[in-house]
Amino acid sequence: MARLVVAHLSDTHFGVPGAARRVRLALDHLHGMSPVPGLLVVSGDVTDHGLPEEYAEARAVLDTWSGVLAVCPGNHDVRAAYVEAFGPTETVVTHSGRRFVLLDSLVDAVDGVRTDPGHLAEGSLAWLEERLTEDDSPTFVVLHHPPADLGLGLMDPIKLDNGPALATVVARHPHVVATLVGHAHTMGSASFAGRPLLVGGGCVSTVTHDAEALPVLWMDAPVSLALHLHADDGSLVTHWRALPA
Repeated sequence: MARLVVAHLSDTHFGVPGAARRVRLALDHLHGMSPVPGLLVVSGDVTDHGLPEEYAEARAVLDTWSGVLAVCPGNHDVRAAYVEAFGPTETVVTHSGRRFVLLDSLVDAVDGVRTDPGHLAEGSLAWLEERLTEDDSPTFVVLHHPPADLGLGLMDPIKLDNGPALATVVARHPHVVATLVGHAHTMGSASFAGRPLLVGGGCVSTVTHDAEALPVLWMDAPVSLALHLHADDGSLVTHWRALPA
């Protein structure tokens, strides 16, 4: 059975010491696959502070990716600088008969203070509705903020603040395969709008479960990534991989 392999990184946080090395490690691992995945999703927090030099480094590293690149912003990104580096914050990427609809859940900083919870504006939800209505190809919805609780005390309070509104749109369209997110810095899955909700992991660090005897923000954790295998019969399997840092 033919399967499309979608590589999924999140929270690269270029600007954090060692972040570029960790991303290169993930890209080297993916490039060592045979065949190499044709598409790489990066689900937000591309940079740590949204600085132009961080975006320049992000482009320099991510441009070494040999296939199609699909990126959306996260709460650590800055919209104007992101657009300068990567183009529109909401877009559709098509690959091997599948569509990836990338959304902008970034809320602008207030008085220079970063806003960590996410929100999808009414215009974004309407745009998503239009994109899902115009084409019934198998589709992945991609955004940074998880639209549902994941059981993490650090991250659940700063998830997407209007997840039910997104669920209403997704539930109307049975060709949505899954929702891909980041932000939580953990390898995990949940159910959302009757479909899988898949967290890509944390490239630069891992947020651990509250009950674990580990740092809440584990900076020395392995580099993590996801491989989503979507078959022609519609089935979906996800493998998470942790790479020694």
